[in-house]
Amino acid sequence: MRGSGAVRLQLVLVLALWGPAEAQTSETSTPSENISEKTTEISTPTTLEFSSTAGPSSTMETFDEAEKLPSLNHNIIIQGFPKVTQTKSVTLENPAELELMCSLVISNSTNTTKMETVWNSGNATFNPETIRRNETRSKWCTRYTIKVRKEDQMRNYTCVYKTTPEIKATFVLQVPQVHVKSEHIISYVGDTVVFTCEVGNGTTHFNPSFWIWYSNNGSGEVVINSTLMPEKYSFIQTHANTTKLKIFDLSELDTSSYWCKAVFLLGESKGEVSLKVLTYLTPLKPFLVIAAEVIILVALIFIYEVFSKKKEANTEVDKEFEQVETLKSEDSNGVENSTTRHRNI
Repeated sequence: MRGSGAVRLQLVLVLALWGPAEAQTSETSTPSENISEKTTEISTPTTLEFSSTAGPSSTMETFDEAEKLPSLNHNIIIQGFPKVTQTKSVTLENPAELELMCSLVISNSTNTTKMETVWNSGNATFNPETIRRNETRSKWCTRYTIKVRKEDQMRNYTCVYKTTPEIKATFVLQVPQVHVKSEHIISYVGDTVVFTCEVGNGTTHFNPSFWIWYSNNGSGEVVINSTLMPEKYSFIQTHANTTKLKIFDLSELDTSSYWCKAVFLLGESKGEVSLKVLTYLTPLKPFLVIAAEVIILVALIFIYEVFSKKKEANTEVDKEFEQVETLKSEDSNGVENSTTRHRNI
């Protein structure tokens, strides 16, 4: 009994000590949990912001759409009633807000006070309006504004005046065009050749995003990579608006059409260079043909001379033989005549 009582006393003491320790541990851990919850509440908005399904690309697109574009104005002045549709090329290197205007100038004697106009692009018709004369009563103006951001917007835009007959003017939207220094090049086996392409002119320069060179020998386009074949090709680019392709150790297999392509944000333009690789015997072929003809002609003349001389020799022999025969016959006739005379005597 005493032993069991001692055990019970020990258990009571252990439980008494365990209770305060557990309570202290619980109280100590509670602030940590609260701090964790607060941290989660603070970090939650940041996590949601970066885990948005829109992503960085959508944010960038939204920024591009909101970005203010540079404004450009282009005008076509139409005099009277032209028989041919007037056109004007509009070169765009980068996105822009474009205002297109057609100004129809007709005689003041026209009694019309208003006119119907419309704009066309491809199969689409838009921006119909009724316009009135300006203050000078000589011009009829119609405008169309477009924010050109994408390549598919680089089309032809035509203003149409609903007169009889209709009067039209067309704006041709295009990226800067590529100009090739030499369109046709002839070289020889083993030589080195350089092709040059540029956009712009001496006063205006355009900077494409990048250049691409490729060849086309009829079987398909083959992009030229100077990194894979540095011993064969080399790109030279001193300015962004100019590119050069250098080809080493030419062979007849290099005969082909080569294209340089300038890529812009709103499209691309390209230029073609035609290369013909010849062997060194190729220029000599005409002379060889002429020489062969001369040799044949000389041979024919020589053969003709030989046969002619042989024929002349045979003719002379025949004449001599005839002369000998003639003399023999004359001699025989003289002998017979003399014998006859002796007999008669």
